[in-house]
Amino acid sequence: MKILLAFSFSILFAVGISEIAYAQGRIIKNQGFFYGAEGFYGLHSNLKTDHVISTDLYSPSSYGLKVSANWFLNYHLSAGAALSILNYEDPNMFTFPVLANAQYYFSKGANTPLAFVEGGYGLRLNHRKQDKGLIYEAGIGYRYRLQRKNFLVIKAGYHTFVNKEWQWFRKFGDEYDPASPNRWYELRHQTIRLSVGFYFATRH
Repeated sequence: MKILLAFSFSILFAVGISEIAYAQGRIIKNQGFFYGAEGFYGLHSNLKTDHVISTDLYSPSSYGLKVSANWFLNYHLSAGAALSILNYEDPNMFTFPVLANAQYYFSKGANTPLAFVEGGYGLRLNHRKQDKGLIYEAGIGYRYRLQRKNFLVIKAGYHTFVNKEWQWFRKFGDEYDPASPNRWYELRHQTIRLSVGFYFATRH
């Protein structure tokens, strides 16, 4: 009887170990929807403008939040959309981006490197307080599984925001025209952005 019990426990232990090993090494079949939320910060920004003002006077940084919904087109490629809140400092600019994105996962495994591209438009809901313009970004990242369907995603990308209505000033070099003395000067933010996010997958 003791031998039989010992043998039974051995079998159960072996089965348990094999199930754990299988679960840890299981292939994640990237399928269905997944939903994400992330925070980001712009570490460094290069400013470009067609205005005569020197951009060296500024010390820009950026930060914000984003929520997204994506769908796996196949085991490696996903596409989706996102809404965001984005703030730049010195010079201060605030906008609400609406974005589309695509992500490529180099492995079907739970833990995998990835590459992404994203683009859209920053909306201005109040012309006195917010700015608008084209937004696009490309970069790389890594996905790490925390639980069965919950993941941590870390990304680094090169981000650009183009605001074509930054400053309204006299047309330098032109003759003074009382009817139309000013013009818009644009500002282009080019930022190295780091982000940390979490997403939930509906399938595995």
